[in-house]
Amino acid sequence: MIHRKKKNTVALYEKEQIVEKELLDKISLWMLRIIIKLGASKSFIDKEGYILDDDIAYFLDIGQYVDLDCDEYKRSEPLNILKQNYLKIEKKKKFTSSKILSKNIQQVSKLMQLNTYEEQILEFTILLNQYDILCNTAFLLRNSLNTSQAKKMLGMILDIPLEHINHAFKSNSKLSKSALVTIYRKNTQSLGTKIDILSPEFADNMLNLDEDISAMIKYAVRPCKSSELALKDYTHISKDIDIVVPYLRHAYKTGESGINILFYGLPGTGKTELTKVIAKALNNDLFEISYADENEDAIDGKKRLMAYKTAQSLLSNKNILLMYDEAEDIFESSNNPFAPQRQENKAWINRILENNTIPTIWISNNIRSIDNAVLRRFDMAIEIPIPHKTKRAEIIKQYSHNLLDEQGIDILAEHENIAPALITRATKVVSSIETKETVKAFTHVVNNTLKAQGYREVKNKRTLSLPSVYDPKFINTTTDLEALTKGIRKYPNARLCLYGVPGTGKSAFGRYIAETLNKPLLLKKGSDLISMWVGGTEKNIARAFEEADKEKAVLVFDEVDSFLADRTQAKRSWEVTQVNEMLVQMENFEGIFIATTNLMDNLDKASIRRFDMKLEFKYLDKEQSWRMFHSYCKELNLAKPSATFKSTIHNLKYLTPGDFAAVTRQHRFRPILEVKDFILRLEDEIAVKGANDTNILGFCR
Repeated sequence: MIHRKKKNTVALYEKEQIVEKELLDKISLWMLRIIIKLGASKSFIDKEGYILDDDIAYFLDIGQYVDLDCDEYKRSEPLNILKQNYLKIEKKKKFTSSKILSKNIQQVSKLMQLNTYEEQILEFTILLNQYDILCNTAFLLRNSLNTSQAKKMLGMILDIPLEHINHAFKSNSKLSKSALVTIYRKNTQSLGTKIDILSPEFADNMLNLDEDISAMIKYAVRPCKSSELALKDYTHISKDIDIVVPYLRHAYKTGESGINILFYGLPGTGKTELTKVIAKALNNDLFEISYADENEDAIDGKKRLMAYKTAQSLLSNKNILLMYDEAEDIFESSNNPFAPQRQENKAWINRILENNTIPTIWISNNIRSIDNAVLRRFDMAIEIPIPHKTKRAEIIKQYSHNLLDEQGIDILAEHENIAPALITRATKVVSSIETKETVKAFTHVVNNTLKAQGYREVKNKRTLSLPSVYDPKFINTTTDLEALTKGIRKYPNARLCLYGVPGTGKSAFGRYIAETLNKPLLLKKGSDLISMWVGGTEKNIARAFEEADKEKAVLVFDEVDSFLADRTQAKRSWEVTQVNEMLVQMENFEGIFIATTNLMDNLDKASIRRFDMKLEFKYLDKEQSWRMFHSYCKELNLAKPSATFKSTIHNLKYLTPGDFAAVTRQHRFRPILEVKDFILRLEDEIAVKGANDTNILGFCR
């Protein structure tokens, strides 16, 4: 005897609180097939005949048979009722669906040209994701499901032949390529976790959003605002732009697939903004693969890739350029298919980059995270560098919104790591506060960021110019430096190595050449070039030569011995590679390059041969010391030194132009009042050197 539970059967309107009226029969049929045809009844009704899930029981109209206190209760009775209900529903053959869902599936089907079976799979997966009652029923099939079992189950639930299920989930199928519906390869405990939709947001939008298909994936693929810049603002990479823009224009005209461009470089160099500029130049809409959902929660690399694949399928008939910014989440993660160590996925990666229908610009701050096999698949891989000094000054002036004067702009432009984004953010901060020292505040904000990035800070002064008393005749070397400078003016392709003790005027002579030839000076110290990161020094060296080439500047590497050491003494591989990079750059550079060193004997022998001239700068000779002393006495408004001081100056050994410069700097805060005081201070400078005749033997040639 079957006992009815006191609570009445769930009324129709109560069911509609769980599932829309149009979907009741369809979802009920799927649930009944899971329980009856797939054998989930054993998880639904226990050995004693008790129904284990009241919600499912009430939804399927058998809640009245649950009576835990009745000994006469028989397990066969609710099963028989379920079978009767199943036969009754199955006779209908045709089932309605939600109007909005049906419309949206037709939108997707039209774009992707899905067949009827693929439409049914998509609908089932959406509803499985959205309705707990269906998902909980599928969970009754608690087993370690492999892919073959999951496909068979799906075929039986939807009444689709297995061959069509297999075809729908082939690696090159429309559902798989778009990532709309995915069957995970790993075994899972439930059909609900084995088969998955693109995302819960997509499923919810498909069920409830009556809009264009682009709105279905707006949580993951967002339209980008247009840029205020233009292609003319990127003249420092004009050679690349002159290729990439016509190439993309041709791709849209011909409908060619597999168009992928990679932009890489340091953060803040304008890679994202350039992509917007290119989209504007092409008159295309730009969509970005989001890195956060509608709630601003981060989307992981796997979900972003799925969104990318879906965008390729659903937006393919539109005039669109896709941008995948911050691609490190797929290039660097060890759990993603783009990770270099996962060799078995390279074929899959190649298919993504070869078969995409919408041209895509990928953006990365870390080129080293991308495997070479993947890099080869990009049509163009373009480094977006920090602009050269002249362009940096233009950018700083444009983005600083009149907060800086010309001197402030020039000071900031000296720093090679000043990027557009850095100026924009500093402008935002400084423009919102009241201060009389705008330049100082601006520089302070910029320096905080540079320090956090591991770069040197901006100096609040211009690059020092030559002293007013400078004269190349004050340099003790075997070559007529004025004649040498005239020769370089006539043939401006020279590589000079200036060596000698500190203070002899090596760097100053480089500045003299630049000023005499009316060229900008690009001075790099060892501390500017040496990086704590492997490969960083090589990049800095290459960037310096590139900037000098674009600026037509005289390039001076000060303290070159710090990164151009003898390779035969190298203990680490990077000590060799940075020397190799230096030699390559020297060979290819067609401008004026000057290297200075205090330690000539430490330099790599091959590098020494690459220099056109090697000039030793020695201590001042007696006559040079006397003439220089005269010049500085005049500069400091001291009395003209009498001949009685000449022998004293002649006896000052190891005197250099740098000693005069140091004493002159003292004069600012410790005034020199007379000639004798000047001589005493020069003697003090010499004394602290601890110099003697043996110290200079190493520089004799």
